[in-house]
Amino acid sequence: MIEYRREKNKQMDDIHNGIFPVNVITSGGKAEGTALYFESDIDRLYAVGGIKCVQSSIPCSSPTVFHLDTFNCSPGYTRIKLVHENPNFLQNYLKFEDGYAMNSFCIGNPNPMVDINGVRITDQGKIGPAERYGNDYITYDFVVGIVCICPNLIEKWVKRERNHEWPDPHLIEQVSLLEGHVVAVSNKNSSYPLTEWRICYTKAEIMLVNSFSVSQTKLYLLLKLIAKSVLKPLCPAMTSYIMKNIIFWEIETKPSQSFSQNSLIDRLIDALLFLQQALKSDYLENYMIAERNLFQGRISDNERKKLLIKLDELVNERENMFKHCNKIHLSMVKLHESPDKYAYESMKRDCIEKLVLRKNVIFKMTEKIPRPDEPAIQDRLKQNEEYMKYVEELHELVIPDKDKILKSGINLEEGYIQRLFDILS
Repeated sequence: MIEYRREKNKQMDDIHNGIFPVNVITSGGKAEGTALYFESDIDRLYAVGGIKCVQSSIPCSSPTVFHLDTFNCSPGYTRIKLVHENPNFLQNYLKFEDGYAMNSFCIGNPNPMVDINGVRITDQGKIGPAERYGNDYITYDFVVGIVCICPNLIEKWVKRERNHEWPDPHLIEQVSLLEGHVVAVSNKNSSYPLTEWRICYTKAEIMLVNSFSVSQTKLYLLLKLIAKSVLKPLCPAMTSYIMKNIIFWEIETKPSQSFSQNSLIDRLIDALLFLQQALKSDYLENYMIAERNLFQGRISDNERKKLLIKLDELVNERENMFKHCNKIHLSMVKLHESPDKYAYESMKRDCIEKLVLRKNVIFKMTEKIPRPDEPAIQDRLKQNEEYMKYVEELHELVIPDKDKILKSGINLEEGYIQRLFDILS
């Protein structure tokens, strides 16, 4: 199922990029295939075309060119100075201070949006560099980025001393060829709060996660679930991105044979101990840009104290730690009580999610740059036989008891949407 999610989300990106002028890169759990459809936000990086940020020593023929200026910036951050411009874009979207682009950059989305079930999606404000949209069922985090070519940074990553098999030379070479992006947010306590931008390597991180073995992927999933259920309620900084960086470091610094189904608990405890040590030092190195401290200014003394106590408990409990994670605990109970029923429910859930993803592909193919005289996308989709076939199959799987639901007085479509959300969360 993980590979299927990756394939369909990549397919949707490719469809979008063939229609719209601004390319999209789906990231996070959706691109990695590690999250059910409603289980996490949908993270998308929109890469503005015709603009590049480069080191001053690199020639660039892009219509709009910025030079990177990292002097006195936080590690992993930069200012971008305009050296060649496309006036139309810059006048519409970017403001400047002393020649440097300000990080108030925001494109917004003026067009009405709906989710896969036709439920309206509304603007929920800005979270860090992300413009957030959502409804009661799903949240989209849209980040606008500018392509960033910075050989100095990626060269440090490439040449870093490694003692084990991952990443192998071929993977290192592949990653080194991928561009980075700058996104519009400064570091906390920055010297340039209005003009500092964060450098990120989203494509590289997706490629690295996709290279994980089955056991390494399971380890990553378990750590994310523990973080979401147990650690994030104590401290909002305990995000899946933090856990991903911990897993990167764990896999790089251990021999590949130490990752297996039988050693999952041991490796999970290693990851928790790694996090514990990082909390004690208040320093967690970003995997791609090791000079960047992911904990800087993000964790209070009180939060750190609570996290360290909880991590001690989890490490001492070993496999019993899963009792704190309701999702894992319930799955283990169901598997123990009725293996056949558990297998059937898992198969049914996968079938439902595959249908949702196929629906999404058709949804994406039906999207286009809107014209005033054009019917709404939901009306166009109703004319698509394949799409309506998937809708019918989903209703049969999700609400086989629809007659009972109707008799109870519950709105059938609302009942369907809520039950679909529960299955894929």
